[in-house]
Amino acid sequence: MKVIILTASTGGGHKRAAAALKEIIFEKDSNAEVLVVDALEEISHIFNKTISDGYHYMATKTPKLYGKAYRSSDKDNALNDMINRINAQSGKRLLPLINEFAPDIIVTCHPFVAKMMGVLKGKGRITVPVLSIITDFSAHRTYIDSHIDAYVVSNDDMISELSDKYGVLKDKIYSLGIPVFSSFYFKDKKEDLIEELGFDKNIKTILIMAGSFGVTDVLKIYENLLDLKTQFQIIVITGKNKRLYSAFEKMLNDKIDEFEIEELSYFEKLPSDSKRRKAYELTGQIKGQIKESIDEMPIVKHFKRSTHAKKPTKLLYFIDNVQDYMHISDLIITKPGGLTVSESLASSLPLAIFNAFPGQEEDNADFVVRHNMAISLQKGKQGAQQIDELLTNEEKLSQMRENCRKLCKDKSSENIYNLMTKLIESKGSSAIPNADKEKVN
Repeated sequence: MKVIILTASTGGGHKRAAAALKEIIFEKDSNAEVLVVDALEEISHIFNKTISDGYHYMATKTPKLYGKAYRSSDKDNALNDMINRINAQSGKRLLPLINEFAPDIIVTCHPFVAKMMGVLKGKGRITVPVLSIITDFSAHRTYIDSHIDAYVVSNDDMISELSDKYGVLKDKIYSLGIPVFSSFYFKDKKEDLIEELGFDKNIKTILIMAGSFGVTDVLKIYENLLDLKTQFQIIVITGKNKRLYSAFEKMLNDKIDEFEIEELSYFEKLPSDSKRRKAYELTGQIKGQIKESIDEMPIVKHFKRSTHAKKPTKLLYFIDNVQDYMHISDLIITKPGGLTVSESLASSLPLAIFNAFPGQEEDNADFVVRHNMAISLQKGKQGAQQIDELLTNEEKLSQMRENCRKLCKDKSSENIYNLMTKLIESKGSSAIPNADKEKVN
């Protein structure tokens, strides 16, 4: 099997899904050839920076504007048409790579790239099956093209969404889940793992996955938790957010009451080249707002401790065994990225959602809250009180865990691999016999 997996850097979830899928392909077929490509970077470095950094800027610094753009582009209108035309033109630059590698199947993990492949297939420029994996818990029009052979969705609700809203044939929709690493499903005995990792098995554990939070925001969440009377322990994983890790080191030092923290200034990475800067200004139709945002965006802030209360806390930087910490935890506080939600569900770990971006994160949050797998945190001490009430209500927490188990898509990566093999054999979803389609699902 020769596979090209096309992904992008607009958020870490797309690449993580691609990596999980690559893992299962090699597990099932040691002779497979798998090429994972950042499609936007392959098209053009400037194109990638414009899209990826523009996305990051709008989502973090102008979330309301981003939400409006996201909702607007989900309609059959001029904005969506413009995005489609850009994707159609840009996708042609991927043809040399595709032709040279000569894959048996192309898998996409990003909406723009799905559209690119659909257009190319519609024009006969590629003939192999194209499988689109939607890496969130709700769809978007930019994923949709009639020439895509099959769609993998994260949950059963999306079958009717794709069919009724976007006109996708139901025979092309497979509710198999977002691909996650198999280690998130394989749980050791919780008590043994808790002791192995050095935690107290007699009290509850809260996991804070905080890499994408603002430094000030997560420090305040943590402080509010410290003031609760309920006994529990806390794990903070900052990922590669060095500023947040440094701030927490100071927070955990009782001798420091006041300190300076660094919030990431988005524009410190921008090139000085005027032409490239202009490209950023045009991204997402935010021209004219950038200078104002720069002026209003302090890099260094002064933080003063508001409490000397303590909870047992373990601070971790970037680690490669996140699944272990999910398996021993009773609740995760996080932003609702599609992959983080999927990994939490695979680990039967209820979520407390904080500060979801308007758009796909908001849709993800709506899904897990609607199905009683998560709570949506209010700001300040009210959010901490919500956590306290949940941790002391074992019946509710157990029901949320059970809902996670019921709605997670067990063996998602393996089932997607099985679908890929069927698509290769049949050269497309429409040719898969009904009996075989049942086996795939």
